[in-house]
Amino acid sequence: MSKKGLKIVTIGGGSSYTPELVEGFITRYDHLPVTELWLVDVEQGREKLEIVGNLAQRMVEKAGLPIEVHLTLDRRLALKDADFVTTQL
Repeated sequence: MSKKGLKIVTIGGGSSYTPELVEGFITRYDHLPVTELWLVDVEQGREKLEIVGNLAQRMVEKAGLPIEVHLTLDRRLALKDADFVTTQL
């Protein structure tokens, strides 16, 4: 774990289950200090990634937590220096 917190990458981040995952990170922030959440998907999932990712960003903002939510199709960029990787298919 880096001093600034955890970087978690979710492959398949456009999944309809992603908001539940984000809710879990929010409610457990004191025990699991996520500071970067990278949501990754493939080109065919771009629209879903944007919809779900924007919801995730609003959830984090409403919770008032210092979690940066990144949306990308570039998994190599996302995986760089990741502390944990999850998948959703």
